[in-house]
Amino acid sequence: MKLRNIAAACAAFSLVLAGASSPVFAQKSASPVSLKVGYFNLALVKASYPEAAGAETLRTQAENELREFVRRGNESLQKAQEEKKPKEELDKMARDLQLQINAQQQALIQLVQTQNAIATQNIAQVVNAVAKEKNLDLVIDGAGVYAGGDKIVNNGVDITEDIVKKVSPSERLRAGGTAPTGGAAAPAKK
Repeated sequence: MKLRNIAAACAAFSLVLAGASSPVFAQKSASPVSLKVGYFNLALVKASYPEAAGAETLRTQAENELREFVRRGNESLQKAQEEKKPKEELDKMARDLQLQINAQQQALIQLVQTQNAIATQNIAQVVNAVAKEKNLDLVIDGAGVYAGGDKIVNNGVDITEDIVKKVSPSERLRAGGTAPTGGAAAPAKK
């Protein structure tokens, strides 16, 4: 019964596809649009942005803290085994330790994700500001282009240096001493 329904649906879909090529369903042809495209190197920007570098440092510290917590927990469990504690007590210690590890791991993950989100949001704000200054219609991370990148590099505007200047601590101090904060990361509009 299900196979018959699937076959009927496929047949109906193929009829719709066949009908889509008829003149009644023809779409309006796209007219060429001229866009001013910019690109930047996100890895270089993050390396130049203290808050983004701080997020990576925070991640490393969180991993180290978690490893140390696990090591201490294992030592206390091993000591309890050497002291010939009852199996029930050892099992309870192991369960409690695992719960504590899971809770700490989740807290550290949340902290790192929040820090990364803030850094990414701030970078997006700077990218949008540079895009407006340069009247760009579209800005992409050049490292994220897997095909057609040559056209963008040859015809686009590299704004990496402009972004790095705006996220560097010395530029922010000259501009008023504040880091870019708040606001959603929206695409640049003309």
